[in-house]
Amino acid sequence: MKNINNRLIFMGISLGAALVIWFLLMAVADFAKPTGGFGTIIRILGGTFGGYIQMLTIAGFILGLLELNEKERFIEKQREGFGFNLLPTEDQLVLTPDEIGNIKLNVLNLEKRGISSLISTFIKKACTQFRNEESVSDTLQVFDAQVNTQREEMEGQLEIVRYLLQAISSLGFIGTVMGLSIAIGMGDQAKTEQGMAAITTNLNVAFDTTIVALLLGLVLTYRYHSYLEQLDTFFSQTKSYILDNLISRIYKG
Repeated sequence: MKNINNRLIFMGISLGAALVIWFLLMAVADFAKPTGGFGTIIRILGGTFGGYIQMLTIAGFILGLLELNEKERFIEKQREGFGFNLLPTEDQLVLTPDEIGNIKLNVLNLEKRGISSLISTFIKKACTQFRNEESVSDTLQVFDAQVNTQREEMEGQLEIVRYLLQAISSLGFIGTVMGLSIAIGMGDQAKTEQGMAAITTNLNVAFDTTIVALLLGLVLTYRYHSYLEQLDTFFSQTKSYILDNLISRIYKG
């Protein structure tokens, strides 16, 4: 429910911000020379009454950024788990079953104080698995499966961003088709100066929407893959931390 509410809030913010940007662009366009370089940039970004496609593209772009920013903040929050010092890091140290139990108890005490993270949850589950089966290999197998499941779940939450990447490209294409269709439909007016100006305007709209979609799509794609890199790094470091300082140190005697 929380994720749904956040998404609805993000959608409202994105649409509102895109509308404000659109209105500002149209306001600026009134003072910019249509044939000047600055005026051309304003027009390409959607600074006309026909720039609603660019407005929707900007809204999708902002929504994608908000989604990715939220997920990046979540990962940064989970990184705090490395600083809880739940596992020993001394070289050549081994852990007895009783010490494994103490590690789990420390995690439970933290949770009672409202302090938790994915790292502490993985440690607790690994300790529980070992206490139940007393098998290092089974503990390793279950731990690996839990980490992979959690990663897949978090990557699955990126479906909205993947959709937005497709939607931004589609909006650019839709704007191009609409502009070309209108321009072709006005072909009989090409003999007049006003008619040619109208055709040129629609051709500009056709290609402007594509330019905006491509540029924003490139930026959002970079941010998307940057987040995936952070996700991979976090889970790789988590695996190494727990394997090196917990599972590989277990000694049953």
